[in-house]
Amino acid sequence: MADSKRPLESKDPKPIIEAMAGTLEAPVLHPRNRTKRQKVQAPLPPVPDRPRQCHFFLPGKRKYCSLTARMGNKYCGEHHFMAEAEAKKTNNSDSNEEHPVRKRIPCPFDPSHTVWEDDMKPHLYKCNARPKENPSLFCKDVNLTLQPEEAPTATTGVDLLGKLSHEKLAELIQKIRDLHAKYVPEIGTSILSHSALDERKKITKNIKHAHQQASLLGHMDRLQMLSDPTTCFVEFGAGRGELSAYLKMAMDDHGSGTFVLVDRTPPRNKFDNSILGLEEIKSLVKRHTIDIKDLVLAEVPELRRDVTATQREVPVKEVTESIETNDTTDKDTKEPEYVEKKPVVAVSKHLCGGATDITLKCLTSYQESECKNSPLPSPVKGILIALCCHQLCHHYMYPNQAFLKEIGITPQEFVYLTRMSSWAVCVNPTKSADASGESKASEPAGEEEHHVEADKELDELRTHIPGLDFDAREKLGQQCKRLLDIGRVMYLRENGFDAELVYYVDKETSLENLALMAVPKQ
Repeated sequence: MADSKRPLESKDPKPIIEAMAGTLEAPVLHPRNRTKRQKVQAPLPPVPDRPRQCHFFLPGKRKYCSLTARMGNKYCGEHHFMAEAEAKKTNNSDSNEEHPVRKRIPCPFDPSHTVWEDDMKPHLYKCNARPKENPSLFCKDVNLTLQPEEAPTATTGVDLLGKLSHEKLAELIQKIRDLHAKYVPEIGTSILSHSALDERKKITKNIKHAHQQASLLGHMDRLQMLSDPTTCFVEFGAGRGELSAYLKMAMDDHGSGTFVLVDRTPPRNKFDNSILGLEEIKSLVKRHTIDIKDLVLAEVPELRRDVTATQREVPVKEVTESIETNDTTDKDTKEPEYVEKKPVVAVSKHLCGGATDITLKCLTSYQESECKNSPLPSPVKGILIALCCHQLCHHYMYPNQAFLKEIGITPQEFVYLTRMSSWAVCVNPTKSADASGESKASEPAGEEEHHVEADKELDELRTHIPGLDFDAREKLGQQCKRLLDIGRVMYLRENGFDAELVYYVDKETSLENLALMAVPKQ
């Protein structure tokens, strides 16, 4: 049976010959009936009746944009180009009438957002990205031992040690072992406690941080750092300020203490209100968001004797006098009168890598500048820093460059030294469970924030150097850490401090369990 939908084929060859000759008109074929359903374009819905809703239609969602338009505009800021297009059409159709078109341009402070061109001037005054004036306590790179352009260059990389030959790496390891045996003495362990953390130990499940803070406060009490209620406690790398909060409880200062918190970025869930206290006279608490390498400690106003809990700003009289002094054109101006400062105690819990080095440089510079005029025996009353993350140290930040020259550590070897120091806190993948049989992976977050997983390079060194097993690498990492720490101790001793290294908690509490403590020499 022939298909009724297709035309019948002719068996006469004449039409074919005429078609080839071009004399036959092409037949009109009947179009095939469409089997699929045709997609009919639906009409646009009416414009939204909600006040100030954008009139831009989203064809993919079949609805109008839900953003709010500016008063008097049809489109929101995202789709304002439609208004410009409509205005251009209107201008082209009626060239006699002028219709001003608003234009959005990138903000000069931060090009990631745009601004109306005619609103640029008021925006520049309120833009959050606008550059702010540096305070008097800011001085760029003032606490760097070597300026970056003066620092010797050293190659870095993740697989840095893997590129060393067997002979050179073996030489470097033996050199570190010899230097550790020569310069690093036996380090004692002293685990103390303080009553300020007793309540926290009872109510918290994760008591490892409480044990660390209690031991640090116990050592501060032992070294007489908590005896003077007028002391200004400066917490470097403060974070949330938790250590200062318990320091406030240990002091029981009744509002007479001063707490300065220094950190590069302002964190969430800060303890600043806890440090203020609940008494009628609040403690003086100030947070400075600044990099330690740019901090001039002598210019921090909270260190002044005349800035207290009741007088929280520099006296107006002295501010006026300083302005008048700056306005004078006399070249032989007198130096500003010295203002007595409070004794300073510097504290920090787990100050990472190079931050410890620039903190020591900051404190010794402050000690040197204040000793000329201060009536105090020592402007810096004490230093207590829980050390960590030596792999983040940098050669140009390390304060005791003379010690590195003495022991013959070059900038390139310093990079190797810091790289190998991370082996001391690597987690052994073969020891997946502790003595109690519980997996270490099941510990709460934050228990061991300084654990480092054994990386691929570490595993490859097992075949690179025969006999360098996991325990040997861990011991070598500890030797690298202690070599850097003993240079810091010598630096403080050269600048008038009695400094020591103490294991303040056991390794089960924290792998980074060493603290640097210093008080002025008697």
